[in-house]
Amino acid sequence: MTRTLTVRQLGWMLIAAGLLNTALWLDSLDTYLDARWQWRLQAVLPEAAFAPSRQLGLWLGRDAGSTLQGPSQDGQAPQPLRLPLKALPAGEFWPTIAVQKALPGPQRILFAGDSMMQGVAPFVMRELRQAHPDWQMTDLSKQSTGLTARRYFDWPHTIAQTIASQQLTWVVIFLGPNDPRDMFLPDKRVSFATPPWLENYAARVDEILAHAVQRQVRVIWVGLPAMREDRLQRGVVVLNHVFHDRAQAFGTDYLSIEPLIGVASLPFQKYQRDATGQSVSLRTEDGTHFTPAGLHKITQALVQHIEKADQP
Repeated sequence: MTRTLTVRQLGWMLIAAGLLNTALWLDSLDTYLDARWQWRLQAVLPEAAFAPSRQLGLWLGRDAGSTLQGPSQDGQAPQPLRLPLKALPAGEFWPTIAVQKALPGPQRILFAGDSMMQGVAPFVMRELRQAHPDWQMTDLSKQSTGLTARRYFDWPHTIAQTIASQQLTWVVIFLGPNDPRDMFLPDKRVSFATPPWLENYAARVDEILAHAVQRQVRVIWVGLPAMREDRLQRGVVVLNHVFHDRAQAFGTDYLSIEPLIGVASLPFQKYQRDATGQSVSLRTEDGTHFTPAGLHKITQALVQHIEKADQP
């Protein structure tokens, strides 16, 4: 005998399926909300509510710490991240590293990063195309991404895939404001800037650099400038230490924009004086992103860095 479901029964079944799906992916939803709007479900839900989704993540092997290690440009195994973090004196910053030379021929460049790179990449690509019409350039920047919340968007995997599919010669990376927060691994939560957090974060940077170096792809990691929000300002100090240290370890490049936009060891400033003495706004009202004047400064620095590396 065939039983026909009523509209009411079907409705309850759909609600039950929706609740089950939400429970199974609650941790991923929480990560997305944190990355996109800096708001966490953990603030309103009990810890037990996340148990099913975290168990599912463990089964799927999501957000596992990277163990990939590779040689530096000189063929030697890279040194581990230097700890403890070095506190720079007021006014000092990690300097630019420019040690790589471009491979001969037309360049194939990937621009990767968050909303900061979304602002910079189109201008850099436009200038480089005018000077080098035979170069191929791809902008994969995506807002609200980083390396901490790998389940939301996996930059190491995306960059590795793009290196293979497009036979890249350069990767330019500019990200970070979404990363100063706790990291959720399959079996535990690690607090921002603690030794376990630094170890796992550096491993994700290393995964990108090792894959690139093994394939003779040059990397420019763009450092972060000062930020208005205290949490992000403290984060910049940590992240720039990691970015600079890993670039040095792998023999890749690090571009410091702090002297152009704002030094992180000094209080945040929205305005700077130009060559004529006029006060110019470099940052938008959120204290993170850049005005056209700020974007112009970063664009010029990055274009000059790439052009210099392309010279014989």
